[in-house]
Amino acid sequence: MKPSVVTNSHHGLFLNPRRVSQRYSVVPQCAAGERVGSGTDSGAGYSRRRSEIIKDACMIGIGYLMGLQPSSARAAEDLVTTLEPVAQTATVGDVVLSTLNDCSLAVSVYPKFSYNASGGGGRGRVVSQEGDILHVEFDAKTLNIPPIDYASTKVIGVPIPPPLQIRIIPKELKGTVNRRTGETNLNFDALFQFDAGSLYHAKPLSVATTLSTEGSSGTLLRGSGARMMNGSGKAKLAGVAQVPKTGDGFLDSFLLLPSEALAVLSADLTFT
Repeated sequence: MKPSVVTNSHHGLFLNPRRVSQRYSVVPQCAAGERVGSGTDSGAGYSRRRSEIIKDACMIGIGYLMGLQPSSARAAEDLVTTLEPVAQTATVGDVVLSTLNDCSLAVSVYPKFSYNASGGGGRGRVVSQEGDILHVEFDAKTLNIPPIDYASTKVIGVPIPPPLQIRIIPKELKGTVNRRTGETNLNFDALFQFDAGSLYHAKPLSVATTLSTEGSSGTLLRGSGARMMNGSGKAKLAGVAQVPKTGDGFLDSFLLLPSEALAVLSADLTFT
């Protein structure tokens, strides 16, 4: 006899638990120390009955799930989604950026600054690889770019006067490196903070550009880059940014904002 099947408006199709229990109520009870049944047939019969019980229990569960209301089904799907492991970005390798001395900066119509960025840099990771192209990301919190001040920067051969200082606060540095051709393109986003000791603190200047070995040009400014060559990690990256007003009346007037800014960065990239 097959177990009966019933339906209702809330749970759809499922097996009648009462009929299932009746079906298997014939399993004999046994006294202490006494085996169920006798001979080889009793073991095989018990195994078959056990398999049928498990099979019918699964059918009950499936029947119940088939009868779930839409809202309950969505809740079940949400639960499954919640329990799925969160995918994490794999790291293919590591990269170290070291900034070098042959760098330059320019803002608006003013002469280009020669800038020595030696001693700066930071660590990053290669997050993926497509053939010869590596996708790299640097941790902005660990990036150290030396400030623009009298020790690092000259204008027409003359160091900029103290206490003027421009701190560079990186927000993002990521992009691609072609290990075969040496072409490199890095999206650079940073704040340039102008200070004159305790006398003046300007609002930060926002600079966002793509630093590229292929060079960059705008309406007022342009810069040339240089690819990594012969297996060397040394490259020159240039980028022109459109700089908006800061909201600081003095700084905006002095730099003729909105305008352009140029950054030319010499760097050495080491991959491990």
